Amino acid sequence: MAERERRVISLVGGGGKTTIMYALAEIFREEGKKVIATTSTHLQTPPEEIRARDMGEVRNLWKSGQIAVIGTDCEDNKNLVTGDPLAGAQMENKKSVKKMRMPDASFLHEVLQEAEVVLIEADGAKHLPCKVPIEKEPVIIPECTDVIAVMGMDALGKSLEEVCFRKDLAVQFLNTSYKHLMAEEDIVKILSSVQGARKGVEDREYYVVLNKCDDEIRKERAGKIRSLLKEQGIENVMITSHENRQNELKKYF
Repeated sequence: MAERERRVISLVGGGGKTTIMYALAEIFREEGKKVIATTSTHLQTPPEEIRARDMGEVRNLWKSGQIAVIGTDCEDNKNLVTGDPLAGAQMENKKSVKKMRMPDASFLHEVLQEAEVVLIEADGAKHLPCKVPIEKEPVIIPECTDVIAVMGMDALGKSLEEVCFRKDLAVQFLNTSYKHLMAEEDIVKILSSVQGARKGVEDREYYVVLNKCDDEIRKERAGKIRSLLKEQGIENVMITSHENRQNELKKYF
């Protein structure tokens, strides 16, 4: 497939990436696209009915109108359980869920030749809403065309040490303390910086999802963040809640 015909979308940043990834997969599936979901780091192993281990299984899933999820089982999966991808971070016992890692390079190469949309969870945050990446993060493959940064609005008003993954880095990046209460300006700095959520984006299309806006206060504060981001030239900013997630994503994808 020609490069311009394929979208490879990497999701980075805070918790909620898996939920957003599967929501997007459903949108593209409904459009009749050949959709792959995978990871360049780690991802909760999906139910067997949407798991594919070779191109034959991928094609069969596409033929039946399903998405295909690909990845290599992690070595420590023994005696663990397969999770529901839609449950995401809400699962009570996260440590008991099987994980998979990036698929083999040859399998991924095959997939990239035939898929129309490839969604990649390219970062980890241990289910925390906010993150500042270390040097080797995120893991964005060269074929990536779009990057979506996810940030949880449940971080606002809480201490940095409570809500930020890589909290030591976050303290340095924001030039503040562990007890600092996260404000709109902090979120904007992380989302707009190439040392923050824009790390590795380069000239790719960049999107932001402000998630968990499930009450009016969070929606209002997310609206302020969106305005501040637009002042910095970041136009593709989605404000999502459990109720409006699909409709909001459809405005941009």
